[in-house]
Amino acid sequence: MKLLIITQKYDTNDSVLGVFNDWWDKLAGKLDGVRILALEKKSEPISPNIEVVSMGKERGVGFFGKIIGFYVGLFKTVGKIDAILVSMIPKYVILAAPIAWLCGKPIYLWYTGVSVHWQLRLAVLFCKKVFTAHEAAMRIDTPKRIITGHGINVDRFKIHDLRFKNEDIITILSVGRITPSKGHDLIIRAVSDLIKSGYDLKLKIIGGSIQEYHRIYEQSLKKMAHDFSIGEKVEFSGAISYDKMPDIFEKSQVLINAVPYGGLDKVVLEAMASGIVPLTSNNAFHSVFPGDFAAQLVFKENDSEDLKMKLKNILDKKLYQNDELRDTLRNIVVKNHNLYNLIKRIVKEMA
Repeated sequence: MKLLIITQKYDTNDSVLGVFNDWWDKLAGKLDGVRILALEKKSEPISPNIEVVSMGKERGVGFFGKIIGFYVGLFKTVGKIDAILVSMIPKYVILAAPIAWLCGKPIYLWYTGVSVHWQLRLAVLFCKKVFTAHEAAMRIDTPKRIITGHGINVDRFKIHDLRFKNEDIITILSVGRITPSKGHDLIIRAVSDLIKSGYDLKLKIIGGSIQEYHRIYEQSLKKMAHDFSIGEKVEFSGAISYDKMPDIFEKSQVLINAVPYGGLDKVVLEAMASGIVPLTSNNAFHSVFPGDFAAQLVFKENDSEDLKMKLKNILDKKLYQNDELRDTLRNIVVKNHNLYNLIKRIVKEMA
């Protein structure tokens, strides 16, 4: 099989989308050829089995230029491939559907998200199958939905020897773009209360800001940390490339993920694979975490007090030093959200 992948960006160093380069490399190893049509291209493929074509965003083309780039790239490749896989963006399914139908090429979609908008509903009509990590990550109940688990590279994200001394400061991570929906302010408030209660904590916020209102929000977070007198305990690290995240996990103990109910956030699964104890407000993880610990690792959405109490429980019980729990969390990812298994499943479903 030869496959065309349509995606937002081909960039090994991207903090959010760099993960997909791992996916495409693994797919290329299973198929006769992979062509990638990307809105933006900032890296060259390592695999000789991959060819990347750009729609032109990195060259500064405007809206119509990107549309032209999309169709030029599609027409160049559609006759040389057997199927199309769209990553995350339903709009690309809609744009490709007429050409794919005329050429007899099936379209597949990988999608994880919290919203069910009209573009997704329309895209599902044009797809042969829709792959997703969890039923909460693609909430259209259709026979086309294939729940595969997520795709975490468990060779890249793994447990390192625990060299934690009692006198060391505990590092807590909050990872995600600097937007209100990620709940960084909620986390700062909870961590601040615990620091004032005597806990020796450091909060590391990892993520970039893109739009102007994101930057305004980031400034408000820095002011909040200053006003709470914990400015020196909160580090704003900016966006960190995907390949550097294993090093960040190695030096941390707890991850807090304050997003609402929805798709399984891959950073939580990456943390689990790395032996980091996660704490999330996403109720979808109730069915992911081990049953005897699930209630301790999920806090109420937008509830700073519940977050504080659940975090205090993790710290008081030193769950981040519980090797049995850390191994269990990793094994869940290895079994159910392993990149190698995901690629095998996708290839099988498209065969």
